[in-house]
Amino acid sequence: MGFSFRLKGVNVKIAIMSLDVQTVASRIRERLDRMDKKNATALCNELILFLYGADDAFPSAEGEKILQYLRNKRMFSQMQRVADALMQTGRATFTIHRQYAQSQIDQGNYTAALAILNQLIIETAKAENVNVKAAKENREAKGLLGRVYKQLYVNAQNNSVRREDFIRRAIDAYGAAYNAAPETALWHGINVVALVQRAKSDGIKDPVWPKDQELAASILAVIQQRYDNREATIWQFATACEACVALQKPEEAMHWLSGYLRMPDVDAFEIASMLRQMKEIWRLDMHSEMGQMILPLLQAELLKREGGSFTIDAGMLQEQAEMEAHISTAYAGITGKASDNKTMPKLEKIFGEDSFNTYRWYMTGANRCMAIARIGRDATKGLGTGFLVRGADLHESLGEELLLLTNAHVVSNNPGEKALQPDEAVVTFEVLDKGAAELRIAEILWSSPINLLDASVLRFDKESLAIVKTLTKDITFYPLAKRLPAIQADAPPEERIYIIGHPAGGTLQLSFQDNLLLDYEDPRIHYRTPTTGGSSGSPVFNQQWELIGLHHAGSEEMPRLHGKPGTYQANEGMWIQAIKNAITF
Repeated sequence: MGFSFRLKGVNVKIAIMSLDVQTVASRIRERLDRMDKKNATALCNELILFLYGADDAFPSAEGEKILQYLRNKRMFSQMQRVADALMQTGRATFTIHRQYAQSQIDQGNYTAALAILNQLIIETAKAENVNVKAAKENREAKGLLGRVYKQLYVNAQNNSVRREDFIRRAIDAYGAAYNAAPETALWHGINVVALVQRAKSDGIKDPVWPKDQELAASILAVIQQRYDNREATIWQFATACEACVALQKPEEAMHWLSGYLRMPDVDAFEIASMLRQMKEIWRLDMHSEMGQMILPLLQAELLKREGGSFTIDAGMLQEQAEMEAHISTAYAGITGKASDNKTMPKLEKIFGEDSFNTYRWYMTGANRCMAIARIGRDATKGLGTGFLVRGADLHESLGEELLLLTNAHVVSNNPGEKALQPDEAVVTFEVLDKGAAELRIAEILWSSPINLLDASVLRFDKESLAIVKTLTKDITFYPLAKRLPAIQADAPPEERIYIIGHPAGGTLQLSFQDNLLLDYEDPRIHYRTPTTGGSSGSPVFNQQWELIGLHHAGSEEMPRLHGKPGTYQANEGMWIQAIKNAITF
C-alpha cells in the first residue's frame, strides 16, 4: 500500500512497507543505548508511518517498551509522537495513555497532561476491580497528577492563593494513591512527606495533613524490612533515601542513595527526576550537610549516564568548587600529600569507596568551571565562551602569564570572521568572580582562522590581568592531555568527554554536556550531541578532566573523518596539542 503527495511540483509516492514489529523495540533501544538519536528518531518515524498507514496488529507491550526507552533517554518529543500515533490508531493501553501524559509533563504541557490523567483515573477506576494492571495504572496516574500540581506549585512562586491550591491538590493526589495501597505505593507516600514538609516550611499548614515524620519513619521501616529480607526494589532505595532526608539522617541517606545509583537500570531520567526533587521540593543546597553530599553525587551520576547533561547556576558552582579545593587539600588520595584532616576519611566511609570516587571526580569537574568566561559585547549577554590557560602551556615564551583561549569566530581581527574585535570584547568570570568584573582584552597574541583551527589566544589589558591574577590565586589549572583516548574500530563509542560553557550566551549558569567520543583526525575531534549557541569557545575535557580541545562547532550533518563517506550528528572540537603546535611568535 502507499500514498502520494506533491513536493515542489513533483508527485511523490511513499510506500508503507511492512515493519518487523517483533524487533522494532529492540532496534530503537540499541540505537538509544549508543545515544544515536538521529537513527533512533528515524526508526520512530518509520514506526509512526506504519501505525498510521497499516492495519497490521502491533503488540501493545512493544509500544510500552519503546515509550519507556525514549523516556529513559529523556526524548520526550519523540515519546509524545509515538504515543500519539498508538492512541490515534486504537493501539493504546492504560499504560500508553499514562506514558503519553508523562511526555506532556516533561515538556511543560501541564493542561494537556491533567486532561489525560483525570480521564485515565476515571477509566482505570472502572476496570480496577477485575484488572490488576488497571489498579496499578490508577495509582501511577494519581502519582503523575501529584507531579503536575507539585511542579505548578514550584513554578507559581509568590502567588500565595494559587500556590496553596496547587500544593493541596498535589498532596491529595499522592495521598489517594498511597492510602489505596500503602504497602505498594511507597514513592507516592514519600512525596506526601516531602510536600507536607515543604508546605510547612512555606508557612502553609493544615491540621488534616498526615504527620510527616511518622509517615517517613513508617515508610523507611517497611523498606528496611524488605532490604533485610533481600526484597527491596531499586526504586525503594531511592524512596528510603528521601525518607532519611525527611528524618535528617544524612549518613543513612547516603547509604540508600549509593546503593540506588549502583543499580544498572537507573537511567538519566530517574536521576534527573531525583535531582529535581532534592533541589525544588527538599530545597537542598551546598550550605547543608545533606546537600553537600547528595547534590554533587546525583549530578556526577547524571553526567556519567548517556544523555545526562545538565545546567547549574554559578552560585552552586562556586560553592562546589570551594568544597573541591577543600577536599583536594584535605584528602591524600587527590594531593598525594599526607593530611591530618579527619573529615575526608569519614566522608569516604559514609559514601562507600565507589560513590566517594565519583563524588571526588565530579568535584574536580566543578573546579574546572572556575576558569571559564563568558565573552560578549557587554556583561549582560554572551556571544561565546573562553577559558584561561597558562601561557607556558601553549608556548614556552609566554611564561606564567594568564591568557584567554576562544574561537576565532568569537574574537578576531579578521573582518571576514564576523567576530568581536578585541577592543569590543567584554569578559566576565561569573563562577570565579562573584562581582562579575568586566574585563578587557588588550590584543590578540595569535589566531588561526575558522577554516583552520578557529582559535584565538587573547591577552588581557594590565588592569584586567591584575584582577585575573587575584581571582585565580587559589585555583589549580587543568593539565593539557598529551594524547587522545583510544578508539576501537567498528566498536560502539565508549569514551565520554565533557564540554563546560555558557549555553546560549546565558548568564549565571554553566552547562555540563556529556558526549561520546566518535572519532578524531588531527586536528579535529568529533563527539556526539550538538551544543547550543554560546558554547563556541568552550573547553573540552576527557574523563580525567584533562583539557583535550577547544569546542568549535556542531552540526546535524557533520562530514565524517578519515575520508569515510556520509555525515553524522556531531560536535567538532580542535585538538589542544594541534593548537599548541601551531602557535609561533
